[in-house]
Amino acid sequence: MGSPTILRGRLASLLVGCLTMFSVAAASATEPVTQATPDDDTYQVFFAIGMEELRRQNYPAAIQVFKMLSNRLDSQRIRLELARAYFLDRQYEHSKRLFNDILADASLPWGVRENVNRYLDLIDEALGNIKFSVAFVTDSNPMNYTESRQVMIAGQVLTIAQPPENEETHGIEYGVTATKAFTADASVVGFAKVSFRDLEGDDFDRWTLDGGIALFPRTYRKLQGRVGIEESYYAGDHQYRQPYVSVTYFPDPVERFRLSTEARLAYLDVDEYDHLDAFSQTLTARASTILANSMQVLGSVYVENSDADEKPYSYQGAGVSSTVSLPLFDTWGVDLSAGYGTRNYLDDDPFFTKQRRDNTTKLSFLVHNKQWKVFGFTPEFGVAYQHTDSNISFYEFDKTTFVLRAKN
Repeated sequence: MGSPTILRGRLASLLVGCLTMFSVAAASATEPVTQATPDDDTYQVFFAIGMEELRRQNYPAAIQVFKMLSNRLDSQRIRLELARAYFLDRQYEHSKRLFNDILADASLPWGVRENVNRYLDLIDEALGNIKFSVAFVTDSNPMNYTESRQVMIAGQVLTIAQPPENEETHGIEYGVTATKAFTADASVVGFAKVSFRDLEGDDFDRWTLDGGIALFPRTYRKLQGRVGIEESYYAGDHQYRQPYVSVTYFPDPVERFRLSTEARLAYLDVDEYDHLDAFSQTLTARASTILANSMQVLGSVYVENSDADEKPYSYQGAGVSSTVSLPLFDTWGVDLSAGYGTRNYLDDDPFFTKQRRDNTTKLSFLVHNKQWKVFGFTPEFGVAYQHTDSNISFYEFDKTTFVLRAKN
C-alpha cells in the first residue's frame, strides 16, 4: 500500500475526474453556462472540495477543481482561488496572468486589490526582476539630534549647542531591488537591494546594501528562510556590517498574509566603535485582515534582545505597529501607520550614570496609486513623524520626513 499522502492524492484526483464528468453531463442537460450561479449547491460542493485540497497541499487537484468551476461560472472568487492555487503550486506565470486579469476589474474591492498586489510582488520576486525607485526627500533632523539645550553629565549641568550642519535638508534617494531564482521551482532565490540617499552636501549621504539568499522549501510550505548581510556607508565612510539569518513560519500557507511569525538572529559589527558590536535576537508576529472588503488592516508585535560588547549598550525592547490601507478615490489609496516601541538598556550609561530608557512613537501616511503608471513608474507621496522620548534628555529627538517617490 502507498503512504496516506499518496493515497489521498490519488483519491482526490479520482474525485476531481468524477466531478468534471458530472459537470460536463450536467452542462448538456441543464441551463447554459452563462446562466449558472455560484450559489448552486452543486458548485458550492465543488468549491468546498477545491478549498480542502488547497489546505491539504494537493495543489494539482485544487487547480483542476477551480479550473472546471471557472469555465462554468463567471466568479472572481473562483478566479482568485485558482490564481492562488497556481501560486502555491509554483506555476507563477499562470498565477501572475490570472491575478493581473483580476486586477483589471474596476469593481474589485480595495482590500482584495491590495492582497492581489502583495501576491504579485511575491511572484515577481520568485520569477526574478529588477525594480527601480527615485524619490525626493526632506529630513528635518538628519542627525537625530536632541532639542535639549542642557544635559547633566557626571553630576554637572552642561549647555549643548545644535551642530550648525544639522538643519532641515533635502535631496534625492535612489533604490534598486533585484531577485534571481537559482532553481527551476524558485525554492532558492538570490536577492539584492541597494539604496543611496544623496542629501545636500556630503555630510549625510548614505549607502545601504542588503543581499543574500531566500529559501522556500517545496516540501514544507509553512517555512521560509533568509540568509544575508547588510552594509552601510555614511558620509563616505563604512559605518557597519550586519550578517543575519531569519526563519518565517506561516501557520496556514493558503492564507499566508493572515498570520506569520519571524525569528531573526543578527550580528552588528560597527566600525571604530567596538563597544557597540552586538548579537541581536528579534521575534516578530504579523497579521493582516480585510474588513468589509473596503480596507486592509496590518499589524505586528515584536520583542528584541541585543547583547553588546559592553553592557551599558545592551538592551531589551518590544513594540507594536499597525497600518490601515484605505481607498481615497478612483484608484488612489492611502496607508495610515502608527507604531510604538520601547527599549530598556541593561546598565548605567557611562556618561550620564543612569540606565537609559527610550520610548519611540512613529506616525505616517502614504498616498499611492498602483494602477496609474507614467513611463512604467507609479507615484506615491507621504509624511512620516518620529518622536523619541528618553529618561536621559540627550537622547530625545523629533524628526519629520517628506517623500515623493516614483517606482516601477
